[in-house]
This record gives sequence, C-alpha cells and structure tokens, in this order.
Amino acid sequence: MRHALSSALRAWVRIASVVLPTYVAVVLFKHSPLLPWTVERMAPLMAAFALPGEAALVLVLGMSINIYAAVAACAGLALSPGQATTLALFLGFAHNLFVEGAVLLRLTPRGAWWIALRIATAIVAALAFGPWFATMWPGATVIAGADGPAPSLARDLLEGGARSVLLVGAIAVPIVFALEVARQKGALALLRRPLAPVVRTLGIDERGTEALLAGLFFGLVYGAGVIVSRIEEEGLPRAQVDRICIALVLCHAIIEDTLLFAPVGAVLWPVALVRVATAGVVLLVLPRIGR
Repeated sequence: MRHALSSALRAWVRIASVVLPTYVAVVLFKHSPLLPWTVERMAPLMAAFALPGEAALVLVLGMSINIYAAVAACAGLALSPGQATTLALFLGFAHNLFVEGAVLLRLTPRGAWWIALRIATAIVAALAFGPWFATMWPGATVIAGADGPAPSLARDLLEGGARSVLLVGAIAVPIVFALEVARQKGALALLRRPLAPVVRTLGIDERGTEALLAGLFFGLVYGAGVIVSRIEEEGLPRAQVDRICIALVLCHAIIEDTLLFAPVGAVLWPVALVRVATAGVVLLVLPRIGR
C-alpha cells in the first residue's frame, strides 16, 4: 500500500510538471493578440468538428505531448460540455503519438500503420460525433462563463492553475494507486481465464490476454513493460501481436484517459462507449492480420 501510494504521488508530481506550465502558456496565449489570429485561421478546419478555432491548440498539445497537456489547455479556454466531449473522444484515439508510437514500433514492424489508424479513427469519430455532441450538450462554458466580466490574467493564472493541478491530481492519484495495487496483486493474471472467451471472440489468442489487459487499464506507456514482456514470453506470432496493437491503439488506458476530461466538463460515457465499440468492431470486421 505504501509503495502504491508513493507511485501515485510521484505520478501526480510528473503530471503537475506538465499541466502547470502548459496551463500558464495557454492562459498567456489566451490574453495575447495571437488568440484572435489563431481562431480566425483555424476556425474553418475546427468547424468540421463543431469546435472553436482555439481548440486546435488542444489537439496539437494532446497529439504531440500527452492528455495532461491537452486537459490543461482545455482548462485555459472556454468550452461547452459538448466541445469538451469531442476533444476527449478525438484525443482518446490520438494522443502522445511520439512516445506511444515508439512503443508500437518496438512491438511490431507495422507500428506506423497503427499510428496512422489512430489518427484516421480520431478524425472520423470527431467528424461523426462532434456536431452531435455540440447539439446534445451545448450548455454554458465550463471554465470561463459567459456571464459576468472575464477573469483577469492574474486570476486566470493563480486560481485556474491551482484548480487544474488539484482536479487532475484528484482523478489521477486514485487511479494510479488502484492500478499499482492491482499490478502487485497479479490481477491481470487472475483475469486471464475468465476473459479468455471474450478475447478469443476478438481473434486474439488467450496467451495475449495479460498484454491486452495491461494496455487497456495501464495504457501504452505505463503498461509497456508488461505488454512487451508478456508478448515476448508467450512467443505470440506477429499476426497476434498486430491484433493486440490494433485493440490497444483504439482502446487503451480507457479509465484514466476518459476520467481526465471530467474537470473540463466532458460527458464521459459516450467517449468510453465509442472507443470500446470501435475497437471491438474493427477487430471483428478486419480480416485476420497475416492471412
């Protein structure tokens, strides 16, 4: 328990080291003349997703750095619940592409294809669901409300920065703690047999269950050690490794990645549902890799 708590607090420190500087940079950007210029040029592209022009900054940060940076950027902007949900869905599929891409390339020579699959799926999902989300949950802006005067730069930096770090930590620390306890107790191995029929239905060998669950719950970065070691120890063929990679690029860290968008007002259930359903449908529809 002490080890798990220590790991969770260290994770919060790492998260804060990303969230706080990103939030400060976004707030400074929001109070500068660059924001109107960016909004004007990005508005046509973002309009296809029913997002404002400044949302392009969130997408760039999330895709290149990680979801924590994207959430910090969301907290510095004024977004409706529907817009936050669209960003959560897009970035659920396509985030941290450089680091997680390196993990995929370590697992399979076809890693570049699965990175492209992430980006394509994110775009299609945002195009399909973004306008619907915007209509379903227009609401009021979740950070800087339309009523009353706009917050000053100092208030935005101090109050908003502290709130962002605390809210993200309140979500990330319990999740990391629970996952660390589960890892120490060998929970993934215990789930192998009960989930074997479901895994086989998706065309994945029972031997790949632990690697699949590690990515599903821990993610491609935190779960990389378990994923790589289990795949190598079980001696899974390349076709099986590719099917595991397809499942994980579409649906990994499903709990943490989804809950992280709660502080910025996203509606969480459609994000999780679409990601899980997409992974299942793709695995069932695609012919078996390697045949």
